[in-house]
Amino acid sequence: MQARYPILLVSAFVATFVLSKVLLSVAGRSNVAIKPELLGTQAKKQGTPVIGGIAFCLGTLLVTLLDPALMQEGVVFPLLGLLLFALIGLLDDRMKIRSNNGDGLSSLLKLTLQISGSLVLLMLLDSQGLLDTRLDIGSFTLELGTAYYAFACMYLLYFVNAVNITDGLDALAAGSSMPLLVLLLLLARRSGIIASPALIGSLLAFLVFNRKPAKYFMGDCGSHALGAYIAVSALVMGCEAVLFFASGLFLVELATSLIQIISIRRFGRKVFTIAPLHHAYELKGVAEGRIVSFFTLTSWAFALCSLLISR
Repeated sequence: MQARYPILLVSAFVATFVLSKVLLSVAGRSNVAIKPELLGTQAKKQGTPVIGGIAFCLGTLLVTLLDPALMQEGVVFPLLGLLLFALIGLLDDRMKIRSNNGDGLSSLLKLTLQISGSLVLLMLLDSQGLLDTRLDIGSFTLELGTAYYAFACMYLLYFVNAVNITDGLDALAAGSSMPLLVLLLLLARRSGIIASPALIGSLLAFLVFNRKPAKYFMGDCGSHALGAYIAVSALVMGCEAVLFFASGLFLVELATSLIQIISIRRFGRKVFTIAPLHHAYELKGVAEGRIVSFFTLTSWAFALCSLLISR
């Protein structure tokens, strides 16, 4: 076990780095349009390939398939979640190519696919006896019974969409997800569950190419995959509440978007200049690098606090 982690980490980094080089060598300029309201700050990013998610998902897959612990529940099921939602996100990315305003799948169709994917994963986990309907919240245990399955579905949808919304600046989503992935490894080690560091290695390689100025973006393929991986890992390990608290940055990002949508549709006016929050700071003139650094450090702070208060 001691040698397995660094071997997987380095192997995933190398695999994703090589895949990134190959994909960038054959990828042309992206046809995905930048949303009109962001042209003032992100016009220079027009044409950046949206292939980063494909690179780190494939890198993670290739290395994990060679992992002797592949069939352990803490390894195989998060990988399945990553792959399933990567496909949903990839479909959305492909649809954006045909759009002239950066929109992909309709909100209803995307939500339908996300719910369907969540139900497939939950049925698979339940068939293997991996879902515990008790929810540990600090020193308290809450028995949800059959309501747990609705909660678990919402939990998956939350992470998938929160990471997706946070993906808007170079290195933001990947850098902010890293603390949660490290936390999952620490919690797995504490509870005796075998997990994999392959995705961390892949994301480190992704960040080499995604740091400002980004050579590629992860797209919905990558953000959907990341959110699903984190959520499925938490469900398998029974640490849902800990990871939810650790996702405080993502919660704020998602909340600002929801508040904005509700305010516009209900009252016809905006609460924020633009949502999610990172774009609001961007339009106020805060440098992109400063926003990413602050948000990433905030995510690390949430993860550290979650580790300290977890049992």
